[in-house]
Amino acid sequence: MRIGVVLLALTLAGMASAAGRVAFKQPIVVKGCDRLYYERPGTPEVLIVSDLPLEDSAHTAMKQMTQAIKLTLKDDGFRAGRFSVGYVACDDSGSAGRWSAKRCVANARASVRNRKVVAVIGTLDSGCARSELPVLGAAKLLLVSPLNTATDLTHTYRGKIARLSAPDSAQAAVAVRFLRNRDVATVAAVSDGTKRGDDQRKEFVAAARRLGLQIVARGTADAAYAAGILSQGTRAEVEAARRRAPQGQLVLAAGYGPAAQLADVVGPAAEGAYLVVSGIPIERLDASGRDFVRHFETAIGTSPHPYAVYAAQAARLVLDSIARSSGTRASVGRGVLSAKVSNGLIGSFSFDPNGDPSVAQVTIFRVHNRGAHIVRVVDSGIP
Repeated sequence: MRIGVVLLALTLAGMASAAGRVAFKQPIVVKGCDRLYYERPGTPEVLIVSDLPLEDSAHTAMKQMTQAIKLTLKDDGFRAGRFSVGYVACDDSGSAGRWSAKRCVANARASVRNRKVVAVIGTLDSGCARSELPVLGAAKLLLVSPLNTATDLTHTYRGKIARLSAPDSAQAAVAVRFLRNRDVATVAAVSDGTKRGDDQRKEFVAAARRLGLQIVARGTADAAYAAGILSQGTRAEVEAARRRAPQGQLVLAAGYGPAAQLADVVGPAAEGAYLVVSGIPIERLDASGRDFVRHFETAIGTSPHPYAVYAAQAARLVLDSIARSSGTRASVGRGVLSAKVSNGLIGSFSFDPNGDPSVAQVTIFRVHNRGAHIVRVVDSGIP
């Protein structure tokens, strides 16, 4: 991994000096975050900040998200309409490598203090977004979220968010419809006891009742649905879920992925299970998305993680909004939330009044031989 990071850094250095330009050593303009990314003389008029756990176990994907934002900004010549634009990457990792609520709040406050910051792209974890939204909201800073899926984020927290990924409620509805289409009448729904597991199970139960799928509290059922977070206890949890539907399908919520890690932890019990995940895989992108993938591969030297495509789409939304804005935080936020994207990197979509996407893809994978095989990609509106 260290070799990969070094190569990535060398690639960026080459990008910075392309076409005879010299990379300027820029200052730190958001306390506690990386140096300003701005390959022009002088200082930019407005700033975009990202906040991601760069030391998380998903380290490579997080780094690629920052690279995708940089590439999008560089392609536009560090401009959006009449404004010059710079970028700062913040890291919300904690001591254990996962996100830290303390760091999330500190990064949000630091972003607010710099009046040039007009939008924040992030976060990976919905808990971090919960911590940041009241801080950002009080300063009229929009959080543009490529990845957060907790349903409540767009309904109960002070602060505006525009999310690109399908929320947990939409993923749950897709899982229910998938089982109903396979003639399942009854299902056992279980959680690993974590907040995420409990929340996703709650969403699944609500969708099942709404769509006519019977939840079986005890005993066996036609199928089983398990929600939670991949951990050392996941093997026992998956095996227990299988016992609830010994002859039926097992559907797992996104927290149990990715498939290879699931197979490592769970072993044979993972074989044949279905993972329901928010987002569209690289293989199913439309023309615009495929063009970006090729561009990223050429510029960075490796194929992008799907998260990177979502980060680039978030950056494109913000830059287009800045170009139409008066340069204030409020006007940039309004521009993003009113955007109607046609044939974007992740398809066509707009936002409802809460900031949820009108259309967001959900992918159903089947776990087989330690891999994730695409079964179906569903364009899911908010149920």
